[in-house]
Amino acid sequence: MSAIDGKSVARSGSNYVLADRDYADIVHLEDPSVVEKILSSTRSEATAYVTTLLSSGIPRYVVAGPKVALTAMVIEALKDLTKEVFEWKKQKRIPDDFSGRPAGYQTWVDLLREIDSNPVDAERLRAMKAMFLAANRTDATDGDSIVAYQLFQIARSLSSGQLLLLKGCYGSYLDYSRGPRTGGSMSTREWQQTIAQRLGHGLSGLVTRDERKLVEYGLIAPWTNASEQSVPLMDARMTDLGIRFCRNIESYSASLEAAASTNAE
Repeated sequence: MSAIDGKSVARSGSNYVLADRDYADIVHLEDPSVVEKILSSTRSEATAYVTTLLSSGIPRYVVAGPKVALTAMVIEALKDLTKEVFEWKKQKRIPDDFSGRPAGYQTWVDLLREIDSNPVDAERLRAMKAMFLAANRTDATDGDSIVAYQLFQIARSLSSGQLLLLKGCYGSYLDYSRGPRTGGSMSTREWQQTIAQRLGHGLSGLVTRDERKLVEYGLIAPWTNASEQSVPLMDARMTDLGIRFCRNIESYSASLEAAASTNAE
């Protein structure tokens, strides 16, 4: 028997055979024993399970396929999160029990809910995990934790395109921060073209689409006039909130690199 669900998939040579059963417990993750068995399976087994389900030809399995594929993504995301949290505890970056800090613990609850419902956007999930780490750090004050929770809610509302734009703005800010702060302004159109080139896609239309959302959440500065014809250049348009957001992501990335370095030794 395969370890994918312990019952329904039998291995014969290189083939998998599906038993005729209802997979609702897996699709909805309602059976704890099923979840435990799936989490203990390897990535190749999970992939083989979904592939076999979709190619089985059994109508209800084929219909359920997208749901099970989503469930497989949920399981993968949960595995990654579990591994990361274990490493953070091991490195003493977060306490063994972080339930005592309400805002920090709420990020944990919301993060699990988000993974279960929408694990598709990897960049958004990465940003959310960065805010979770910031909210639960052992050296974080209650104020830091509350701010990180607010940033977590913002991350939850951003798309990968918007996060890419913010990353580009932050990169410009780091360039500026190495020298004197630069004031003045630039035409919105020129700014959009400049940042689009920095991001590598060269499409100012994408910048136009995502710019407004970052302004709405206070991550980059708004236009200098009501007609939105120009933008401020101070700090490359980054706000203090946007800088904190990006620094949390930097800290998260550094924690992953430290864990990878430790495991490689």
